[in-house]
Amino acid sequence: MNYYENIVMKRHSCRGFADKKVDDDVLNELLTYYEDEESDLVDEIGTELKFYIGTVWDELKKSVGYNGFCIKAPAYMVIFSDVADHYLENAGYIAQGLTLKMTELGLSACWQTINDADEAKKALEADTDKAVACVVAFGYRDPYNDEKAVSKKSLDEMTDGFTYGRDIDTDLWYNSLEDALRAVCHSQSFQNLQPYKIIVDHDQIALIGLPDGMTSEADRLLNYGIVMFNFYAVMWSVRPTTPKWSFEPVTDRDLKLPKDVTYVAKCKI
Repeated sequence: MNYYENIVMKRHSCRGFADKKVDDDVLNELLTYYEDEESDLVDEIGTELKFYIGTVWDELKKSVGYNGFCIKAPAYMVIFSDVADHYLENAGYIAQGLTLKMTELGLSACWQTINDADEAKKALEADTDKAVACVVAFGYRDPYNDEKAVSKKSLDEMTDGFTYGRDIDTDLWYNSLEDALRAVCHSQSFQNLQPYKIIVDHDQIALIGLPDGMTSEADRLLNYGIVMFNFYAVMWSVRPTTPKWSFEPVTDRDLKLPKDVTYVAKCKI
């Protein structure tokens, strides 16, 4: 299966859901994926996956909502996490894998901004010592929902070569790398601002955060996790030996980063 064409490119956010129950067997398939197939970005961070069906919206909307508006959906997926370095990037990475699994199962999804994680946990009456790290509304797309997929940054806009701000000849890229980078371009982000880019070198890529006054710190870190999963999943689908992302700094080369941008992580290619 071409993971990029058949899964990643079919994943579009949904704000209009059908009034149709998500059956238990579908939820169990998602849970099995999380337990048996899903990979973490940071293995040492403990997480829990919980599904909430039906009646939580009235309370949840007080603390959760995309741009202040909580999408009403038949189901919500919540990743609870230990609070540690990179726990939000890790939660975004895990949740993105699950939303792509939802796409494979014919479901649609929409990430929700968490305005108050503590209040969200109270609203969910969650019996766990872990924090609410991300919330995703999901279900079946309303057949009368005619919202169109929003435009995303192009490959040229999203990538630099070797150092920040330097153009690169994309014709030199091999197919799996190009598909993985296009998956980065297709990644979901807060208000689709995509405040990041990729610096591509011969042996590794680096994810770089761009200044953005609209995206909250939590959404910014979740965005990075989404990006990292999309890239890794497409590369892994054709090269299972692809190394995982690392938050270790780049010390063997100068990326020539301006002061207002942020190094995030690197991945060997």
